[in-house]
Amino acid sequence: MSENQSSANKASEPRTAPVPRVEFAQAEATASRAAAQSGAAKVAGAKTAEPISAVKAPEGVRVAAPASGDKASQKAEKKATREAFVRPKSIEEAAKPQNRAAFRAAVALYGLFMIAYGVWQVLGGIRVIPDAPADFTNPSVQSNYVFFAATYVGVGLSFVFIALKFKWVNMLAFSCLVVFLGGVGRILAWVFFGTPHWSLIVLMVTELVIPPCLLVWYSWINKSNKIREEMLKASRSQARK
Repeated sequence: MSENQSSANKASEPRTAPVPRVEFAQAEATASRAAAQSGAAKVAGAKTAEPISAVKAPEGVRVAAPASGDKASQKAEKKATREAFVRPKSIEEAAKPQNRAAFRAAVALYGLFMIAYGVWQVLGGIRVIPDAPADFTNPSVQSNYVFFAATYVGVGLSFVFIALKFKWVNMLAFSCLVVFLGGVGRILAWVFFGTPHWSLIVLMVTELVIPPCLLVWYSWINKSNKIREEMLKASRSQARK
């Protein structure tokens, strides 16, 4: 009787279906996938937040991100970045010989001026001198004056030849000395015979100033070229070692 009652009770109890695990597994997979996506987004955001110019900047150069809306600062930063990437000069470029074109042009112009002035004095004679008497026609004085005027032309020709054929530059010191001595002669004439016309004083100043300046300029060109050659030789010897 008891067994029949217990079996009847079991039959009368409602049967509950087992809890399905499929939905829980799907929820777990969705959560893990969302977490992975959020982590990847964080990493991508961190990478994109870094300025591109900082990655490409050379070592020792710090380039900040440009401020939005400030065009002047952006241009300045772009200019600084371009200057940072400029290729440095090689030792061969830095050791190029000093350009002699300006020096040769100055020597040639001074020589042409002397030639023009001397030819004018030869053709006009002593009458072209400022303050000269109008009736001065002594042939001996004219001959002597024209001789020195022609010598002035010859010195001017030497300057022109030195400028054209630079291998004759060793004669520059002699030509400059001749002109300088002419200026000294004008000083002595000033002392012994009185003050000349102002135009002759201007000539005296040019004869005393220009030749020394040309010599100093030429010596500076030679010295700078020697220093550049020594730099080039030292760099090449270090490269071989």
